Amino acid sequence: MDHAAEVLDGLTRVVGELRLQSLEPQLAACRDRLRAGTRVEVAVLGRFKAGKSSFLNHLAGRAVLPIGVIPLTAVITRLRHGPRERVRVHFLDGSFRDIPPEQIRHYVAEDENPHNLKQVASVELELPELKPLAPLEFVDTPGLGSALTHNTEVALNWLPNVGAALVAVSADAPLGEPDLNLLDQLRRHTPTIALLLTKADLLTEAQRAEVQAFVTTQLRQRWDGGLPVFFYSIKPELAWPRSVLVAEFLEPLRQNRHQAGTAILRHKLASLRHQALNSLQLALAAATQVESARAALREKLADERRQFELLRTELALFAREQSARALDTYQTALRPAQAALQAKVTTAFQTQPELGRLRPPRLFDAWRTWLQDWLRRELTELSHSRQEMFLAPLHHTRAHLTRTLQAFHDRLAAHVKAALGVTLAQREFVLEVYEPRAPPVDVAFAFDPAFTSISWLIPMTLFRRAIQRSLLRKARYEVEKNLSQLAAEWRERVAVAIEDLRRQAESEARNELEELERMLQQSPSDAARLRERISELESLPIP
Repeated sequence: MDHAAEVLDGLTRVVGELRLQSLEPQLAACRDRLRAGTRVEVAVLGRFKAGKSSFLNHLAGRAVLPIGVIPLTAVITRLRHGPRERVRVHFLDGSFRDIPPEQIRHYVAEDENPHNLKQVASVELELPELKPLAPLEFVDTPGLGSALTHNTEVALNWLPNVGAALVAVSADAPLGEPDLNLLDQLRRHTPTIALLLTKADLLTEAQRAEVQAFVTTQLRQRWDGGLPVFFYSIKPELAWPRSVLVAEFLEPLRQNRHQAGTAILRHKLASLRHQALNSLQLALAAATQVESARAALREKLADERRQFELLRTELALFAREQSARALDTYQTALRPAQAALQAKVTTAFQTQPELGRLRPPRLFDAWRTWLQDWLRRELTELSHSRQEMFLAPLHHTRAHLTRTLQAFHDRLAAHVKAALGVTLAQREFVLEVYEPRAPPVDVAFAFDPAFTSISWLIPMTLFRRAIQRSLLRKARYEVEKNLSQLAAEWRERVAVAIEDLRRQAESEARNELEELERMLQQSPSDAARLRERISELESLPIP
């Protein structure tokens, strides 16, 4: 570990001297990993509803973390062995508070602590039940793509701190592009990653074999050697996946925690040193090239700076176009659903015997209450089941903006290569997709007050069927109206997320251009210092 501290000191000097702010989070993560010694944290990451909290509850032997059908985990939550049960809440101001276990939900659940208004930094749980896995610590992270911007941001910002990682993916919907992107990011921070296919009980044995083959092939195509893959289920009748995970992943990690901790630190340091060396080599080339080469690159960068407004306009136009198209896309896609819901509400209305016995105005009140409940239930289910369709414009925008950034980087790299003869390191642009929350279903309608006030005078023997036909027509209309409103609200939320992506892309491009401009400020008098720094980092062995 002495060698690690030496490497870290050298990297800290380089990052400070060159003002490489983008590397600061990785520096901080390396310091934390060095201080951790033989302690190894196993982070459980994945998308919303992947079963992360349920998995940890099952691993602990009892329900300590809140679970539910809505996004719950809002802050980083750590679980480890302790001689007695203890829950400690750490706040952003540095203070902490011990609480009873039954109050955990008040601090970690989104419905009890929306947008982390209570300013919680993390929650730590010590449980006697985790003794067999001690001293491993487990970290429950907010769900990625949980429809809550701040939850996704918390989880992604925490990635540089990852020790070992279990990426939870539901076995019945294995390995989508968001999962692969998460694995890509994790590989920069740790060598110890496994895929956890939760809810294995939803599949038959034959289906599990099919999923295993599919996932293994996907991983090997993406990365040489692939990754370990484990099934998991919290159902008592399917106990073998837990035994396999413990025996093949967690127990070896526990037994060899010193080697595992060293390997994780080595991986983080090597990744950080590679990026720092590339920046140093670029700075040295800028300091030692003849003035004509420096001037040529300076002019190219100045031209990029002049054209930066065009890039900003291109990003903004594309973002606005995707936002504008979203509503038409939603309405077209939802037309079959509208017809199906109108047929469904017709059947549901006809099977409400109490509505056939009441007189106005109680009839209207009962009908309104029934329809509000029915629409809220049906449209909420539709909103969640069609979430992938609603979010498609957002993910399409992310892919396009990432390609635009890569083209901008390639253009800058060509300028650098032509002027300085240095190959600019490939840069991975990670635009964080903050998937918006499904909008609440707000059903609002009313009858004419004057009509309602005299409706008790209507002779129901003569007009009941006419009134019921009128109520049915209005119910079908309310399906159409509220479905259109749902689409509009989704469009508004997705538009906000698309605008956030645009701002990220613009910031990434500006930061890369400014970093190159700073490199060009190196003068021949800086060359000796830069060579010394390069030699220093290259000579330091990664432990």
